[in-house]
Amino acid sequence: MLKELIKIKGTRNGLVFYFNTRDADFEEIKNTLIEKFQSANGFFANARFIISPDNDLNSEEIKIIENICCEYGLVKSANRVVKLDRITDRVNTQTAVSADNKTEYFMAEKDAVLLTRNIRSGQKIYVKGNAVILGDVNPGAEIAATGSIIVMGTMRGVAHAGSYGDDTAYVMAFRLRPTQIWIADKVCRAPESQFTVDYPEVAKIVDNQIILEPYQSSKRRVVNL
Repeated sequence: MLKELIKIKGTRNGLVFYFNTRDADFEEIKNTLIEKFQSANGFFANARFIISPDNDLNSEEIKIIENICCEYGLVKSANRVVKLDRITDRVNTQTAVSADNKTEYFMAEKDAVLLTRNIRSGQKIYVKGNAVILGDVNPGAEIAATGSIIVMGTMRGVAHAGSYGDDTAYVMAFRLRPTQIWIADKVCRAPESQFTVDYPEVAKIVDNQIILEPYQSSKRRVVNL
């Protein structure tokens, strides 16, 4: 029902909200929006938002929607959107950009969010679902996901997999060189004398500690907590 009544598109200017006013009255749309925010558990906090003009909402109803968004921590964008077909949509993803332009929020509509770029120092990425990065995560960058994190490059920043408490999540990278890894509530830092390897590795929880092991291999190396 949520998908039918409310559609959210991620743009460079923030989240754009579209409402299906043809199949529901305003009260139902309003309640559905509140339910969506409540189920998100703060996922959209600090994200910029825009109410699309492609809705049959009057000025009073738009004001009510804006107030609800602000109550749940969103920030109204000064930008405007003209038409739905001019919005660039990310495949299988809902996105938001925070007011500081360095923090991005992604919600996977299916299993994973795919980002085809490097994550630069100072950037923070939060993903509801699994995160796949086709690029590097540089020192000073942070990426957190409720599921697992896969970096098809070098992971040098901070990674937090299973951020909602999933201890079966893992962090995998072609070159795993993190400054810090979190999995659920477990954390480890890169050892000072860390040696380098030239093969993909996976970090996961085994026997209540984070283990690093070669991808598809029985060899393991333990990082002390």
